[in-house]
Amino acid sequence: MIFTISKLTGHAGSRFGWAIIKDETVYEKMLTYLSMNTMGVSREAQLRALKLLDVVVEGDGKQIFQFAYSTMRDRWTRLKQIISKSKRFSLQKLSSEYCTFFKRQRDASPAYAWVKCEREEDKNCYEILEAAGINGREGRVYSADNRYVRLSLIRSQDDFEILINKLTNLVAKG
Repeated sequence: MIFTISKLTGHAGSRFGWAIIKDETVYEKMLTYLSMNTMGVSREAQLRALKLLDVVVEGDGKQIFQFAYSTMRDRWTRLKQIISKSKRFSLQKLSSEYCTFFKRQRDASPAYAWVKCEREEDKNCYEILEAAGINGREGRVYSADNRYVRLSLIRSQDDFEILINKLTNLVAKG
């Protein structure tokens, strides 16, 4: 398993990660590769990673995960509320699932939303959203139909609010 600070805390500039490797042969090959292809980890990156990890493990260490879950769940809920007012667009159906980390049932909190254009005449959903100033990824990039667009919900709060406003306006137009 490979881990990075950027995935854990959102600090992409840290460029710090680690791996858990069970196979000793794979470990030896990775060690050789890293020693030949990197010049080590800069002191700045080490200090930044240490400070970030100190914050992550404050208390019982679960606060950052609770914050991430709450943020993403709230974003998904808001997006669903907007799209549910439209007959033109729909979202993938997600249900709550058991979370082994928190040991309880949790509502959906996806990082990405699959928007589908439902109208017969809307053959390219990407173009429709793009015309409304909404950035997403074409469904065909993921071997899906052009009626689908993948929207990232992993963004700054300001960027998410802009996305929500643009979607609200698009849905209001019908």
